[in-house]
Amino acid sequence: MNRNVRRYAWRALLLGLVLVVGGAAATSLVIGRQVRGAVAAAQSWEPGDPVEALLAVATSPDYAVAERNRAVWALGQLGDSRAVAPLATLLPHTNCEHGQDVCRRKLEQAIELCEGAPNVGAVLWRHGRLATR
Repeated sequence: MNRNVRRYAWRALLLGLVLVVGGAAATSLVIGRQVRGAVAAAQSWEPGDPVEALLAVATSPDYAVAERNRAVWALGQLGDSRAVAPLATLLPHTNCEHGQDVCRRKLEQAIELCEGAPNVGAVLWRHGRLATR
């Protein structure tokens, strides 16, 4: 009986590990797909490489706040250091009035990621033309 309990415990542990790793991988891949969608939308409005197009959308008041927030988030996920200075210029003008301006917290998170904060999940999707580091 004791032997069976140990065997089931190991199987349960292994299954739990597989579920956690699989869930993290799936989440990371969904994030990658969302970043690619944000890049495609930005490039349909603004020419340039992914970072340039996203920066143009994020910093322009001509776009809806939702699109600007999406661009800021995608820039953070890409983690390109070119985005730090332009995003930092938006901080003093942001009061986090979500319906009217870019979210201050999203800006802060994006700047941290662009300055080199770890983004472990990006390893699974940040490649090809989205590989900015």
